[in-house]
Amino acid sequence: MTDPLPIQPFTGPIEGSLTLPGSKSITNRALILAALSKGETHLTGALFSRDTSIMLGALKSLGFQIKTDSTKNSISVQGEAGRIPIKSASLNVGNAGTAARFLTAFLAIEPGGRYTLDGDPAMRKRPIQGLLKALTESGAATFEFHKKPGYFPLTLHSQGYKGGTVAVDATASSQILSALLMAAPAGPANVQFIAPHVRPAYIAITLAVRQSFGADPVAADEVGAYLLPALEYTAPKGGIYAIEPDLSAASYFLSLTALHGGTLKIPALSPKPLQGDAQFANVLEPLGLEVQQNAFEWMVFGKSPQAFSHTPATIDFSNFSDTFLTYAALTPLLGCTYTIKGIAHTRKQETDRPAGIARELEKLGQTVTQSHDSLTIKPNLSALKAKARIALEKNQLLEIDTYEDHRFAMSFAILGTYDLLENGEPWLAIKNPSCCGKTFPDFFHTLENLHHG
Repeated sequence: MTDPLPIQPFTGPIEGSLTLPGSKSITNRALILAALSKGETHLTGALFSRDTSIMLGALKSLGFQIKTDSTKNSISVQGEAGRIPIKSASLNVGNAGTAARFLTAFLAIEPGGRYTLDGDPAMRKRPIQGLLKALTESGAATFEFHKKPGYFPLTLHSQGYKGGTVAVDATASSQILSALLMAAPAGPANVQFIAPHVRPAYIAITLAVRQSFGADPVAADEVGAYLLPALEYTAPKGGIYAIEPDLSAASYFLSLTALHGGTLKIPALSPKPLQGDAQFANVLEPLGLEVQQNAFEWMVFGKSPQAFSHTPATIDFSNFSDTFLTYAALTPLLGCTYTIKGIAHTRKQETDRPAGIARELEKLGQTVTQSHDSLTIKPNLSALKAKARIALEKNQLLEIDTYEDHRFAMSFAILGTYDLLENGEPWLAIKNPSCCGKTFPDFFHTLENLHHG
């Protein structure tokens, strides 16, 4: 465990260019589809982080030929056209939800396989029952549970996809449906999944990436049914698939620019990105943020905190929930009450995120009211300043617990860049900053570079 990291306040506007890491969501989807495909796929702009390393390690353990070059953010995968070379393996997915769910559905493709799956203690509590039930009821796999039924650790006995219609409960995580949408069509028969009440943003990413690997467009009907013809995935045109930059990661730097004013250039982002987290820019508009998009980059302009709106608001994060912590961490500076809703499912992610953010904000003197699906935050900037001064009198900083969750570390780091005591000195520190390795290993280095212009 590393020592708490003091956050250096910014004392001037942002001026610079930001190179974002590749999207974790897209990288891990592309790795699964490349492995399923016929031919070799070269992924450019790929993310190299804890979660993608887990996926890469699993695929290598299953016998896939993979070459990586982290200096060029590139990965080459030799696809096996719907086959898995090794029929028995033990895989550890850490606390990577995409790896856990995508691999579970992927492993069911190969009849006669026997695969043991486990993860960190936190992963053993995360929801996967909807996926296991769909695989069992479709005849694609059977399971032995080594501890608690319906959770990791487990052994999967694969029987192959057989087609037909299957009801899927993906209310706990859209990754459950995404996993099936990618893996099942590689079987020999058409399949239909009925999954109402699923959050659409990440499903849209899955369907878009599938098309790059030879799948026809698919859309849900009025009852949430997805009809998927059997197909042989193929490597993308020219053998290259470009990974989009991570817009969850962008949210921190959009907030940074709104907070301090100035101009930030973000290359390699298009006007119509795949990721729903692009909507976070709209949430910051009342705080004076402006985003201009062209075919090759985003230009981001901020006006500083004096431009912040002081009108109470309710914001629905259900379609871009990875960014709700980014916003919640800013609320001590916003001057009026905000309600954040659409976040019930995030109670079963890396940690109970609404409970954790409420706890950290309350430590900072803020008033937070929770419901299962929402947080209502009443800011108190005076209380925050008082707590910071008391800590400094004891030669201490206010410390943020991160719960092994990268989004706590990055969100509160942006709050820490605010010059709260108007002396340019740190007042807030982040515990276990290395947890950012899950999706953005260079986050604090990137933040420091922008501090120095």
